[in-house]
Amino acid sequence: MAFDSEQAKRIIDQGDRDVAPFFAGREQEIARFDSALREAAYKDQAVFRIFQGAPGCGKTSLAARLKARRSDDVLFVALDNEDLASRQALATRIKEEADDNASLGVRIAAATLRGVAEAFKATSVSEGIDKRAGALARQGRTVVLHLDEAQTVFQREADVVRDLHRRGIGVPCVCLFTGLSHTEDRIRSLEGLSRLAGNATVNMGRMADAECEASTAIMLEKLGVETAEAERRKAIGVVVQESHGWPQHLFCAQQALCRELLRTNGDLDGVDLERSRAESLVARHAYYTGRLAYGELARWPALVAAVAGQVMREQTNTEPELTKLCRREIGRLKLHEDQDFTADPLDFVRQMVEKGVLSFAPDRHYIVPIPSMLTWLRETHGRRSE
Repeated sequence: MAFDSEQAKRIIDQGDRDVAPFFAGREQEIARFDSALREAAYKDQAVFRIFQGAPGCGKTSLAARLKARRSDDVLFVALDNEDLASRQALATRIKEEADDNASLGVRIAAATLRGVAEAFKATSVSEGIDKRAGALARQGRTVVLHLDEAQTVFQREADVVRDLHRRGIGVPCVCLFTGLSHTEDRIRSLEGLSRLAGNATVNMGRMADAECEASTAIMLEKLGVETAEAERRKAIGVVVQESHGWPQHLFCAQQALCRELLRTNGDLDGVDLERSRAESLVARHAYYTGRLAYGELARWPALVAAVAGQVMREQTNTEPELTKLCRREIGRLKLHEDQDFTADPLDFVRQMVEKGVLSFAPDRHYIVPIPSMLTWLRETHGRRSE
């Protein structure tokens, strides 16, 4: 099998926030979504699933994977915030997706979904459900409503989101929300949404080494790279090491390997793995710098490093505690003596969460989600915080 240089070029050209081309792992997350599909079959209300985590943890790739593996029994509808502004806007978006979907099975369902649209135009979601919508439910068809960057949901969308939670749309429905690690808090803050199911939220973090290995092995196979098993394992090992278990870093390390493979025309024996490792390091540090590129985090990186270090020591689990921790570090660093320092501790820690410097662990305490980022913060900015 010849080396596919054109595909290697496409991998290199692809942005690091695009969908992962060589998806592997995430079985637990996929299982949680599949359980939502099963639950939706016997519930009138929409079933909520919130996949949240720091930037680069693979939320977008996971959603794309869930969509790609769907059957004709599932209509996957990508939403913008505007689609949740009113019942009619949502109904229109569902109908558009049903009409445009190329799957024959879903096209059959499209006519029944027009009944859903009529239902949303009624005063209440529970009124005016067309008989065809009921037929869709009996046929076992499910609608998945996906909103990315769901941490941006505000009160404007609250009425429709609450209706989905309380009444559904007349057919089996799963609301799939993907967003940053405070997405659940944002949705629960909406009036009437505080009592989400206990299994609604999935906190996404690092990948297992075995998952990173599997993804890289798929890439080498797709590229037609043929070599001795020892050389193959060595190259995969470097990619896994440079990924630090983080999906965004994994893809950058795979891109670095692809550049070397292009240079050697697919000869893995001739690849300079140290050059690949060095390029991965540069990309990783550029990513960390980007997390601190704007706002108060950019102005006071020493405080970012200090707060991050203390968070990992103290396992703070509430925003008020996190704010107090930040206030203590401001005092320890004597930043209040700097007349240019005007950062508010609460706003500062919220920016750290929104930028993915801090995130929630599964047991709900704050952590630095990427261990290698904490190391970088200490080495780059920590000396100024001591």
